[in-house]
Amino acid sequence: MNAEERRAIDPILERLDTYGLGRRQFVKLLAGSAAALTAAGALTAVGRRSEVHGDAVAYTDGQFALLNWSATGDYQVQWAKAYQEAAAQLGYKSVVLDGKSDAAVQSNQFNQLLTQKTTAIFVGLNDAGALPTLAHDSNDRGVLFQAAWNSPAWYTPWHSDPAGNKYNSFLMPDEYVAVGKAVDVLAKKIGEQGTVVRVGGYYPSIDGCEVQRRLAVHDTLKKYPKITFAGELHAKYDVDLSQRAAASLLARYPDTVGIVAVNDDVATGVVAGIEAAGKVPGKDVFVVGANGSTAGIDRIVAGTQLVTTGNVPAYPSFVTIAQFHDRLNGWKPEAAERFYSWHAEIITADNVQPFKARYVDGPIGESFDVKLLSRVEHPHDFDLQFDAYPVENLESIWPGVPKPKDFQLPEAYVNAQRNGDFDRIRALYADHYRTPVLAPSPYQKV
Repeated sequence: MNAEERRAIDPILERLDTYGLGRRQFVKLLAGSAAALTAAGALTAVGRRSEVHGDAVAYTDGQFALLNWSATGDYQVQWAKAYQEAAAQLGYKSVVLDGKSDAAVQSNQFNQLLTQKTTAIFVGLNDAGALPTLAHDSNDRGVLFQAAWNSPAWYTPWHSDPAGNKYNSFLMPDEYVAVGKAVDVLAKKIGEQGTVVRVGGYYPSIDGCEVQRRLAVHDTLKKYPKITFAGELHAKYDVDLSQRAAASLLARYPDTVGIVAVNDDVATGVVAGIEAAGKVPGKDVFVVGANGSTAGIDRIVAGTQLVTTGNVPAYPSFVTIAQFHDRLNGWKPEAAERFYSWHAEIITADNVQPFKARYVDGPIGESFDVKLLSRVEHPHDFDLQFDAYPVENLESIWPGVPKPKDFQLPEAYVNAQRNGDFDRIRALYADHYRTPVLAPSPYQKV
């Protein structure tokens, strides 16, 4: 990129507050957008955007969109189906777009949604660096916005506030804690000794999810001096790449007795790699997964996977639809509610059956009750249906990740902390965890 191009791009980055997004990333995203804008043209287009001020939503009767990472993978399929089911139960039109694991494709899809009659967008990003721009543009166009799982390091919903109030909240379960507990299960199973390896997602990565899951493995295994962590390979959450990674690790470390997969989709490839190596998963090599996806639960029942973190793929979609509905009906999250997390249930052979009955065997649209999640529909007896909590400790989301230069905590976050709002919301959420995760669904029982 020459000096003239940099001079054109840098003002756009500053104007859009593209926090954590580099010049090359931004040009790549522009290349995949609906119009192949030149840098100067992009700045002009930004200046011409129609702005929606205050609490107004551009279209209260438009579509609820989900920008999915891709259409493949057990987690993504369940996530998307739950989004559509929850929207339908509240009478909203929904659309799910396949991001094809490509940041430019997602950018194009997002820009197209902004030209259509769109009320709200929920996104799982292929490129975390795009989040600040998407939040900015959603605010600009009066489109409700929510994100989950993937965010630039140290970028929070509070950072979007100068552009407006449409970025509702960011969702991520307690990855570091949950994966650590799952690794503890593995350690006990192998008698706290032997060789363990890992198959990860993207690395190096500024994605908080990968950071937390990776560090959870490393930090937890430090408690077990007789366990050797031999190595890890990263397979981009792809099943085929994960199979090859597992086979390569087993060839390199033939004494391996445990493999930690970054999620249950990756565990699918890991189990295949173990079998291809002539070993028996669940006997010769024990597998750890995450997310509580259908395939992972089925493998726990079959004995080929030891444990998963049951955060339930459907849950963030149900929460998001409920919050979009509530926003359209006058509710807004308090500052302390903008970073939403929940404690995953650790699923093993001991408790897999009730989990399977509710989240795998039952209809996905009935796994949670979206109306009970709604603060408008049930203002006094809403039921979070998971042990949820507001994220106050940002270090727990990006452990060991340095803060960006000149980083400052957002004013809304600081005020909420100073006023004790996080403590109050924690107590509120604890009081409104009414239906345990492993209990039958409350759907249509109220």
